[in-house]
Amino acid sequence: MVDLSESICALSSAPGRSGIAVIRLSGPDCFGILKLVFFPAYPKTEMPERRAVLGIIRDPRTGVDLDEALVTCFRTPHSYTGEDVAELSVHGSPVVVSHLLDCLCAQGARLATPGEFTMRAFLHGRIDLAQAEGVRDVIEANTLYQLQVASRQRSGALSRQLEPVKRTLMDIIVGLETAVEFVEDDLALESRELLAAKLESTVEELSRWVGSFRHGRIVRNGFNLAIVGRPNVGKSSLFNVLLAEDRSMVTEVPGTTRDFVSESVDIEGIPVRLTDTAGVRAGQNRLEQIGVDRSLRVIADADAVLLVLDRSQPRCQEDERLREQMSTLCGIVALNKSDLPSAWTAPERAEYAAIWPCFDISALTGSGMDRLRTAIPRHLFGDQGRDRDGLLVTNLRHCQCLEAARQHLATGCGALRAGLSEEFVLADLHRGLQKLGEITGETRLEDILGEIFSRFCVGK
Repeated sequence: MVDLSESICALSSAPGRSGIAVIRLSGPDCFGILKLVFFPAYPKTEMPERRAVLGIIRDPRTGVDLDEALVTCFRTPHSYTGEDVAELSVHGSPVVVSHLLDCLCAQGARLATPGEFTMRAFLHGRIDLAQAEGVRDVIEANTLYQLQVASRQRSGALSRQLEPVKRTLMDIIVGLETAVEFVEDDLALESRELLAAKLESTVEELSRWVGSFRHGRIVRNGFNLAIVGRPNVGKSSLFNVLLAEDRSMVTEVPGTTRDFVSESVDIEGIPVRLTDTAGVRAGQNRLEQIGVDRSLRVIADADAVLLVLDRSQPRCQEDERLREQMSTLCGIVALNKSDLPSAWTAPERAEYAAIWPCFDISALTGSGMDRLRTAIPRHLFGDQGRDRDGLLVTNLRHCQCLEAARQHLATGCGALRAGLSEEFVLADLHRGLQKLGEITGETRLEDILGEIFSRFCVGK
């Protein structure tokens, strides 16, 4: 566990060369250590709170000036960690950073472990555990939508929405505990029905939150989409259009793509790993067959497929074979080359696509591409998670805690309706409340804390 009696330091900005680097120092000896290495430009200057002071960083062991710096002090408890904190902005040279950290450690600080600053913020009550995980998600966000979802969690949205549920559960527990305490007063039948109804409503709410994780997981982690089809149907052209750059080679020669090409793209705020696969057909030679085999492995590992067809050519056996191979997958049919006359009838389209959505597009002119981009996340993964005001569970740990709480409350509700003793009901309700507490860290288990904060970057 973290030793809060120690002062810690770390680089909090990105490593490498940059215009400015920020070193963070936190702990009970923070300002004492700072005075040994930082000398204000005006010697009589006091170190005000939350105001930058210009000065010189000097190695007290040698008396050598290392760099000019701006230092901002944050006094407990009004700081990120809840402790005394100093942030030193120096020139972003790795040499300056390493020597400054060495000086701070020589004067009594130690290098922070990953996530230790945020863990101290949690331990000092500045944020709860769900907010701390939101901090990490903000840092790791790759799209604006990811950032918005993570920012809501960091600001405490999840914690606030859990509060009414926990209060309702506490009220039920208090009522049952009272019945146990005063044995001579049996819990009336109507009271049991009322409490059971409240529990059922709570279970339904938790079920909705657990259900949102299907979409939330995708928002947080993204998904893999394989672009597949037989040779020369326009897969690489479509790949390039979705990326908005010429990443994959395009020629009129069938079989140009011999191996898969992958790139990440933001589609409707969700990070998507697009993979342009080699045309799937019976290999004409050994080299092409190797590419086909690799494509099939990529397709098997993908979360979904975008099946591209040439609508200007009649339906063929290779098209049929591809659809059969992917019948168990989640996908969309893209009928490419809508700028040319169609060789597919409306019944053929409907029969071939079956339950998959089907779109006419032209990778050459861009026709239909906006509809396809919107359809990719909506049709493949649903639209229920796009509610900006509702709770979207994006963290697996949170989902597991909510599911465990839901099961305990459902069991307790069943026991209550079955007329079992209040002690049996209370055992499950207390377990459910404990699981809800684990989300925000009210139930402080050291192994949970260590696992979460070890995934943070150093300096945060």
